[in-house]
Amino acid sequence: MSDSRPLPLAGVRVLDLSQVQFGPQATQILADFGADVIKVERPRTGDISRSIDTRSDGIEDSASFISLNRNKRSIVLDLKQPEAVDVVMRLLADTDVLVSNYRAGVAERMGLGWEALHERFPRLVYAYGTGFGDTGPLRDLGGQDMALQSFGGAAWHNRGDDGRPSIYPVPFIDFGAGMALVQGILMALLERSTSGRGQRVDVSLIDTAVFQQMQEMTAWMMRRHEIHWERDNFVGAFRTADGWVTIVGLFRPEPLRDVCTALGIDDLTLRSEFATAELQQQNRSALWKIMDGELERFGTDEVLERLGEAGILCGPVLDYDEVLAHPQVVHNDVVRTLEQPRLGKVKVIDNPIRLSAATDRRYDPAPLLGQHTDEVLRAAGCTEDEVEDLVARGIASRTAEDA
Repeated sequence: MSDSRPLPLAGVRVLDLSQVQFGPQATQILADFGADVIKVERPRTGDISRSIDTRSDGIEDSASFISLNRNKRSIVLDLKQPEAVDVVMRLLADTDVLVSNYRAGVAERMGLGWEALHERFPRLVYAYGTGFGDTGPLRDLGGQDMALQSFGGAAWHNRGDDGRPSIYPVPFIDFGAGMALVQGILMALLERSTSGRGQRVDVSLIDTAVFQQMQEMTAWMMRRHEIHWERDNFVGAFRTADGWVTIVGLFRPEPLRDVCTALGIDDLTLRSEFATAELQQQNRSALWKIMDGELERFGTDEVLERLGEAGILCGPVLDYDEVLAHPQVVHNDVVRTLEQPRLGKVKVIDNPIRLSAATDRRYDPAPLLGQHTDEVLRAAGCTEDEVEDLVARGIASRTAEDA
């Protein structure tokens, strides 16, 4: 039986100066569980991701932005202006966590560096995401997931049979870094509950790229051995009569023989060219061609049933529509509908974390650019006249609808 309590991060205020994917994913996780996240954006354009995948019919709302910025409040400040930085300082007086992903030195030039803020706001947790770290020879370089897949070895590890490196089309390094940043923030808040002082939390994309390949890189350093879970094992996607099935023959001494037995086909390990795992790897293309021909005699459901009964790991290759409509995914309730300004009802992907006591969740839509400028400025102690003055001088701005 679950009991309903306040969301675990209720009462925690986060000032979010980050943009695109790494930082916003982290702050959205915090917001999902109750943190009050104030997103500070640039004048006119806002977060870069607001312009990603926008449509040519004039609708300026980006699926990328909407997917990463729910439950936040947006304020537009021109941080090149000292008066805007003064507003940030006012907000920091009641802020628990500051999140940013500026290039090295940018925050310091604005007076928002760690040393200056820690002295003024000793309880502040300062979370900083970078491409390569805040020190070292590449500290001044910006970071981006696909470039870091290349720099961090993942593209080389994912090379094809022709040797061409390949980029995975999901930003797993950005999102891995975002989740690491959340972990660091939560640990810093927990430590602050006893020490009374904040600390700096640093996460870089290059460290995350290396960390996420810990098994592979450890094996490489120990034995110069390259672990490749797909290429070096009986793992692959095979065509069936009506689709595709991925077979995962890991953790079995004779996976090819077991698959053949389960499907009721001739045991291919009796053929000299496929007699051992090493020979199967060497003749992988020929083996895969034969397997495709064999599996095309069966429908996907029959293959899954036969392999499942034999305890062989497998799964259908589903497109996005099939994934989202699958009974298990529907049962897990991972799709949420938000009432998005200007667009109406929009479906987004929910946070995967489930807490037994936090039965209520926040599902506020992603904000319009500058949607909450006035209320945040007032909460920072600005009078109505000060708010109007800041807007009139372009130091702060509102949404086009509110201007």
